[in-house]
Amino acid sequence: MTKKYFLTVFFIIFSFTVSLKAQLLVESFDYPAGDSLGAHGWVHFSPDLPTNRLLVTAPGLDYTGYQMPGVGNATTLSNTGQDAYKPLSSNVTSGSLYSFFLVKVDTARIIAGGGDYFFGYLPSTSTTNYTCRVYIRKSVTLNNTFAFGITKNAISGGAVLWSDSVYTLGTKYLVCAKYTFVTGTTNDDLVSLFVFSSGVPSTEPAPTLGPVTSTTTDVLNIGRFALRQGLATTSANLVLDEIYSGTDWTTLLPVELSSFSSAVNKNIVELNWATTQETNNMGFEIERKSNSSQSSGEWKNIGNVSGNGTSSSVHNYSFTDRNLSTGNYSYRLKQIDFNGNFEYFNLQNEVNIGIPSVFSLSQNYPNPFNPATTINFDLPVDSKVNIKLFDISGREAATVINEFKTAGYHTVNFNASGLTSGVYFYNLTGANFSVTRKMLLVK
Repeated sequence: MTKKYFLTVFFIIFSFTVSLKAQLLVESFDYPAGDSLGAHGWVHFSPDLPTNRLLVTAPGLDYTGYQMPGVGNATTLSNTGQDAYKPLSSNVTSGSLYSFFLVKVDTARIIAGGGDYFFGYLPSTSTTNYTCRVYIRKSVTLNNTFAFGITKNAISGGAVLWSDSVYTLGTKYLVCAKYTFVTGTTNDDLVSLFVFSSGVPSTEPAPTLGPVTSTTTDVLNIGRFALRQGLATTSANLVLDEIYSGTDWTTLLPVELSSFSSAVNKNIVELNWATTQETNNMGFEIERKSNSSQSSGEWKNIGNVSGNGTSSSVHNYSFTDRNLSTGNYSYRLKQIDFNGNFEYFNLQNEVNIGIPSVFSLSQNYPNPFNPATTINFDLPVDSKVNIKLFDISGREAATVINEFKTAGYHTVNFNASGLTSGVYFYNLTGANFSVTRKMLLVK
């Protein structure tokens, strides 16, 4: 049965008309809960002992108008544990760097004049020289509110610029940390902080805090997005999700997706999606993930479909994924613009490839072939399977497979580089089943 999920979506993404790639980091923590961030491109550091490492935690955070809802999980920061950074795709040495992320603060500490930071930028070769540090401290007078703070360099206490304590514990906020390089000076770079409780302005507004500078020497570059678990006596406990780092403020997502659906025919999956508007759309990469216990659970690129550039017309797209093994699968589209920026669209339903009802042996493909070909066969029950190859005179030429297989759809690749050209017959025998087909090797 085909399930259709219609998405009327107006997402925010960061796409630009410049030739350089504006997008430097995207992280939705779309990994199994419990995984270490270190298994997914993050680098843990300080303190030296691997205590309380940052993990993928569930559920993720959603915020209307920012990113795609329902994608991935999150990470949770507490205290007295290892920090972690993820490298940007390239170092930033000029202009401005913006990093957007979702934050839900669960607990915070009341520290007169102080607090602790949970985020900062790092140069490409440092794990200590933080800049653009973002702080949290609990209100002294109101039990469930807190303030955000920001400072440019390693400055504590009263040197932090604080907001009023108007933010509520347990509430999701969209935060943006901005670092601006000031050309021709050595210590006048600027940092700013934006905090939103709803909506995302399409153009950059005045910051919530800043711009802030200091007399401390500026960093030469920013190459790492870093998360910090601070001191137990000063740091907050919070959930963080949906990171986006880029070199400009946001614009509307280049592609407005109106539907994304799947249909299953035996072990073939047909994906269909439609757009109502496209801007600078180079195309889509189709990605698949196996959800079986034997798989790694990683997304795999299985194909590409070209986009329609800039268009306000409806465009329908499709992609066919063939010869899948029995199991459950997830699919997503990676939409990419001509500047290299991208956004994911997830198929909302899981696709199930069941067990065939009858034995079947398919015609090999390609056929004729040289020297490799593929053979598909279907098993309705677990069975010992034997596929042998015979030449035109009936002599056995090769054993393709001889092993036990579980019920399901199966594929075997056969290389005939050691055989001469000619007509061959391949025979499959299984539990109360035998069938023979012909193939042609042409060298």
